[in-house]
Amino acid sequence: MNGMAYLALLNRQRTPRPERICRLVEQLRAESSFALLVDHPTLLVIASHAPHVSLNNGVGIVLGHLFDRESTARIIDDTAPAAGIAEDAFVQRYWGGYISFTTDQNTPRVLRDPSGAVPCYHAALDDVHVFTSRPDLLIDAGLLKAEIDPTILTQAIVYRDLRPARTALRGISELLPGVAARLYPTGLETRCVWSPWSFVAPKAEIGNFAAATVRVRDTVTACVTAWANCFDGPLVEISGGLDSAIVAAGIARSRSVPRAITYAAASGDPDETPYAQAIADFLAMPLEIAHPDRDGVNLSLSDAANLPRPCARNFSQPFDRAAQLAARQIDADVFFSGGGGDNVFSYQRSLAPVIDRLRRRGPLGLAATISDIATLGETSVWHVAARAMRRTLRRGAPPRWTEAGEFLSAEALDALPFPQDHPWVEAPAGTLPGKRAHVQSLIRMQNHLEGHGRLTLAPIIWPLLSQPIVETCLSIPSWLWCTGGRNRAVARAAFADALPRSAIVRQGKGAFDSYSARLFSARQAELRDLLLDGVLASLGLLDMPSLENALRHPMLASETIVRIWHLADVEAWARGWTVRAEH
Repeated sequence: MNGMAYLALLNRQRTPRPERICRLVEQLRAESSFALLVDHPTLLVIASHAPHVSLNNGVGIVLGHLFDRESTARIIDDTAPAAGIAEDAFVQRYWGGYISFTTDQNTPRVLRDPSGAVPCYHAALDDVHVFTSRPDLLIDAGLLKAEIDPTILTQAIVYRDLRPARTALRGISELLPGVAARLYPTGLETRCVWSPWSFVAPKAEIGNFAAATVRVRDTVTACVTAWANCFDGPLVEISGGLDSAIVAAGIARSRSVPRAITYAAASGDPDETPYAQAIADFLAMPLEIAHPDRDGVNLSLSDAANLPRPCARNFSQPFDRAAQLAARQIDADVFFSGGGGDNVFSYQRSLAPVIDRLRRRGPLGLAATISDIATLGETSVWHVAARAMRRTLRRGAPPRWTEAGEFLSAEALDALPFPQDHPWVEAPAGTLPGKRAHVQSLIRMQNHLEGHGRLTLAPIIWPLLSQPIVETCLSIPSWLWCTGGRNRAVARAAFADALPRSAIVRQGKGAFDSYSARLFSARQAELRDLLLDGVLASLGLLDMPSLENALRHPMLASETIVRIWHLADVEAWARGWTVRAEH
């Protein structure tokens, strides 16, 4: 799904399509696997390797996978919805990973599903609106210039993982998840038809732990099984933690014959393979322990090279390449990931659950939540209670997003506007802090769905981001997620009998700090050349003295190393587009 390619042209009735755009369409059809799926005077859709459903009683198509809300059955042509159904009703009745194109009374429409599983970028060209998963096709065809927008690029660094509608390439925007667009005679209008804030209101709350446990188990099981039944040869990534274990458990029950992969630890890092092996053995799932080539990171290459914003992590290249190799060996047709579990299952290490419970329920039961947070934070209940009291007395609204300006120049930061046009960022008045953090975490996850090299081989499915699962988890109060001093407590209880005890009782998971530090030390000179004489520096975005000093320092804090890696990711992306623009 996020690996498929499509191109859709929306235009007004009696507006001719320019010859240069028609040439690109014909070229793609002639030279590649793009097929013509919709051909209407106001809507044309071509796609490659795209599962799809043709809508009934009109002109329209859904690219991707679509499921019925009640039965979780996959929608096929015989059960396809009508083309004229309103977008609000569509997202209530159906879910999946899809992009929908319809035209009704000569008004073409597009709807992107709330999970964001299928990319959707937009460009206006000669009075024709192009929506595509591959905006690089427009640039390579000479329909757009590869021109970097320094403001949006700076925002991508400062407000990391917050994706505004505008991208870092001029002329290209993104139709964000849960947003619909219609082309009227007066122009293109967009509207948010699904918002996470609808599911955090008191009337939507699942306030009982037992009821929340049942809902999470039933919803997750149904969604993961529905996804698994869409493929014949899944490769399941098992990290050794809770979230990927839950996904693996659901896939093991499906009709598919799954295989699993995990990654051997680098010297000095925690070894996750025993936990992954225990999960695979419990589920009777063959497991391959891959040994990534950790010296194979190409700092000058971005796996987001074809995308209009920097969202790849060069740090993860060895793991991506190892997954590709394993997939080729077993002829896998999909990668399944537990990514997004922390975001969906409200993994928080803050006072927010205490504040939420106090504001929603008063002092009743508050002592239990204080105790839970103290256990999670390995501190005393008195310390938590005192901090919570100070927090409740604090005035002023919390920041909309965490800012990170380290190593950026004062000129780049001065008057930098906050990213605009993301419909989920602004919380409604009275939103509890825990739910604000929960939604922000979901927004952050959207920036991790693209920029993976293995997408050239097979799609990646993130089943925990399925719309019914997200809606259910948003409806569960933050204090229930930390019940008993355990993070993601509801999910742990929901799958307690479906996974080995080692997966259920673990509170954390090993990190790659040692690998990161050694790689940074080994590549420090290369990083210095990359950043001090690169595109970011030429745009005046970097604080050169402070960055140069850091890159000469033999020992840096892990947070500083992560920051420099991020700058290197952005630089590799920017260099790729700069070189492309010169040819």
